Amino acid sequence: MHPKEADMDQASMDSFDSFEALEREMAIFARRLEGARQSWRKHREIDRSAYLILLALREEGELTAGQLAARFLLDISTISRQITPLVAAGWIAKERDEEDKRQLRLTITEAGVEALEATRASRIELYRELVGDWTEEERRTFLSLLRRLNERIWARQQAERT
Repeated sequence: MHPKEADMDQASMDSFDSFEALEREMAIFARRLEGARQSWRKHREIDRSAYLILLALREEGELTAGQLAARFLLDISTISRQITPLVAAGWIAKERDEEDKRQLRLTITEAGVEALEATRASRIELYRELVGDWTEEERRTFLSLLRRLNERIWARQQAERT
């Protein structure tokens, strides 16, 4: 921890407006998360977009590029660029839709499941290291608040797109 960050003890945080403190902590969190992503790449973990696409395909079975784009609030061109290397890596299979030949159905392959599970296991181990000394109640509280924040961000993104 940087010395200036260490100076921000609970008493200092209490004197701050909670929104100012939240803004500051989120900025630090974002910076550290990006640093962690760099480290994950060194350990051959799949990147965030690949992880989420593979996870969606594992959960749903099969989806079209359009369905993935809608799910992540992305343009079809963006999702297509993200899918291309996953197909090349053998993690996603493409198949023409029997009813609508214009549509391609995407499914996760066994190699994709293995890549997803390896990354997931690595991340879970990291979270065990980071918050393993928290009580179960603390982890559940954090999870509940993080889920609420994610839902609010998602709702705001959806509202901005309409």
